[in-house]
Amino acid sequence: MRNTLVKVVAVVAEKGEAGWPCVDWPYEKELNRIMSVVREMNADMTFDVVSYSTPEQAKADYEADLKKYDGVLVLEMTCWKYVEQFYMEQAAEGLPTIVADVLFYGSGSTLAVASQLIRNQKLPVPLISTADYREIGQAVRCFDAIRRMKEARILVVGNKDYRVEEEGQERFEKLWGCTFINCKGAELNQYFAQASDEEAQTIAQQWMDEADNVYEPTREEIVRSAKLHIAIRNMMKAHDCNAVTLDCLNLSYENQYMDNKHMYPCLSHYEMLRKGTVAVCEADAYSTVSSLLIQFMTGRPGFVSDPAIDTSSDQITYAHCVACTKVFGIHDARTCRYNIRSHAEDRRGASVQVIFPAGEKLTTIQSFPDKTASIHSSVSVGNCSLEEGCRSKLVASANAEKLLEQWSPSWHHVTVFGDYRKVFGYLFKMKGIQILEEDK
Repeated sequence: MRNTLVKVVAVVAEKGEAGWPCVDWPYEKELNRIMSVVREMNADMTFDVVSYSTPEQAKADYEADLKKYDGVLVLEMTCWKYVEQFYMEQAAEGLPTIVADVLFYGSGSTLAVASQLIRNQKLPVPLISTADYREIGQAVRCFDAIRRMKEARILVVGNKDYRVEEEGQERFEKLWGCTFINCKGAELNQYFAQASDEEAQTIAQQWMDEADNVYEPTREEIVRSAKLHIAIRNMMKAHDCNAVTLDCLNLSYENQYMDNKHMYPCLSHYEMLRKGTVAVCEADAYSTVSSLLIQFMTGRPGFVSDPAIDTSSDQITYAHCVACTKVFGIHDARTCRYNIRSHAEDRRGASVQVIFPAGEKLTTIQSFPDKTASIHSSVSVGNCSLEEGCRSKLVASANAEKLLEQWSPSWHHVTVFGDYRKVFGYLFKMKGIQILEEDK
């Protein structure tokens, strides 16, 4: 898989020309400072840096750029060159574009040209003006996410005709470029029958050894979950998919698994998530797309949940039986503790109960195929140990009244640890997606 390739255009004045920052300013020093931050934060991306002083220079290279680059970052390092205008006006059909002002360099063009054009022409271009170059470094992840979404292949397993009965797959494919592969439960049963009992025993033992406690499930149920994990993993590999969502409730409730076994993929999804693979329950296209966006933008797993709101405490609880212990990403040493529990609704099978950390900023999104998305922010305060509802319950402080009034039309939402509200705003803007800020 190739790296995302971004063209960085520094808009600069010509030699001897007066203007901001000043005549004959040594641009390279500040440009190197910016790019050192951007490159350090995005070591898996490649950046080609050029300097332009006229729109004609940009126009001359643009056809070749369309074939080569995944996006263009325009750095406003002087005023009144209108190079940014050329790129912004191509952005809807051409290269995805971000414009960033370098303070006291290109602020005039940023405010008087770029800001006006974006607003008046409704251009899909994020505009950044900050002294913290890490914000620019975060923003360029949008280019990576957009490219990787085009390569995403999502395995959907269940016994409905999801392209007909479930809204969204075709429109998501058109919007993001991803591909949905729909397969029946019978095929999964074939992979389950072929799964190694010995490997399943090893995986199950590892899960039990790493858990704080094993409560309701028997060893047999945990081994069965491990065997289901092997089956899902092998089925994904066979279909060349990098994300999966199962119609897990119907497959279990209607006894559609091998030998009418009642089991859930909760532990399998937990295992995949902690290794950086997106796995979502309930054949949910919305949450799978949202989880992929979170993974590509942040390098962290999304927590798909059925939230419950308590206005008396100004809190929201994100609850589900699938959760990940590596909430800060697979390369971060921090790992949450967890228990192995039964699945909550019917108290059968095996699932996970993750113990989440308190005092962490959270960002929650949900994407929809009609080019809308919701977003809200919260701060984790701990966990709820009540038996009601799903097993993992992340409790957070939030604007509960507003969330109750303005909740978007989906119970499932996807939460990531960290404050990523601004960068998801950039991403959705670049795709022409209308944002519902649920807590404002």
